[in-house]
Amino acid sequence: MTAMIPGHDLSISGVSKTFGTFKAVKDVSLDIKGGEFLTMLGPSGSGKTTLLMMIAGFVQPDQGSIHLDKQPITHLPPERRNFGMVFQGYALFPHLSVFDNVAFPLKVRRRPRAEIEEKVKAALDLVKLTTQSERLPRQLSGGQQQRVALARALVFTPHLLLLDEPLSALDKKLRAELQEELKRLHRQVGLSFIYVTHDQDEALSMSDRIVVMSDGRLVEQGTPGELYDRPRTAFVADFLGKSNFVRGKVESHIGDGFVFSGDGVRFVQKARDTKPGIGSNVTVALRPEKLSIVAPGTESDNRLSGVVSEWNYFGSEFRILVETAGCGPISVSLPAWNAGAAPEVGQSLELGWSARAGMEVQEA
Repeated sequence: MTAMIPGHDLSISGVSKTFGTFKAVKDVSLDIKGGEFLTMLGPSGSGKTTLLMMIAGFVQPDQGSIHLDKQPITHLPPERRNFGMVFQGYALFPHLSVFDNVAFPLKVRRRPRAEIEEKVKAALDLVKLTTQSERLPRQLSGGQQQRVALARALVFTPHLLLLDEPLSALDKKLRAELQEELKRLHRQVGLSFIYVTHDQDEALSMSDRIVVMSDGRLVEQGTPGELYDRPRTAFVADFLGKSNFVRGKVESHIGDGFVFSGDGVRFVQKARDTKPGIGSNVTVALRPEKLSIVAPGTESDNRLSGVVSEWNYFGSEFRILVETAGCGPISVSLPAWNAGAAPEVGQSLELGWSARAGMEVQEA
């Protein structure tokens, strides 16, 4: 169990699924490399769980195909796909010990007793539960129960591990600990993890690649850094983290960027790939942490005046909402340790940001 499991490639081509009149998944194509940690991220109803269930074999697509290592598995039943599955609710047998819960997939496969003993011990050692093998699930914490579910999903050496929001029932601190545990397990065993969540922090902290879904479609995909720093759509910019949106019309080109104006305020923005045409409408996404409060007379590519309408303290940062005349409410995140005095509602201030801080995005 401590040895690396060979990675298997999965290819999804044009799959769709409709339940009655509801189109849950719409023509999704996706390739997953062996050994990759891929996260499917999206709001409720985006189609991510339905897509995972089609990969697992519990739901049949209306159209499209699924291949494992170039072999068709679209109509293969779940038990013949050799995929491990971890659910939000653990799905442990309450009357069986930890050992017997983990051993269950091997017993179903009629493996020899000696092999079962060896593999269960290795799986429990992998999730650091060796000393809990004789306990019942009700005698374990939520985090320990999830570790048992992970051991059970890994014990039979699956081709892939599918995880359907496995941490959502845990509290914040325990969830963060299990995120680190999952990353460690992924590095250690080496097989592909396909992870479903609506939690942006989980997706950013754990994934090799994130697939963002909305309304049954694959909207964008990329590494966490690519999607956070260089989103191509307003949906991803606002769903994966938080963004302000500054809209306007292009007035001129300058250097490697362009000047645009909205409601009489001019801004400078570095172009993404090619400069947008003069006179065209643009939307620039701006992360709250990439803005700062600037003193009068301080140089800044962009400046915007406003008044504090509300603020919150989160220990490490202040989150301030500034009402501006030209762009409406703008959210700002400032490190609390060197922010000086707490902001005051009604306080006038000026925001500043670099031409490279924002990112031009497409509206839906």
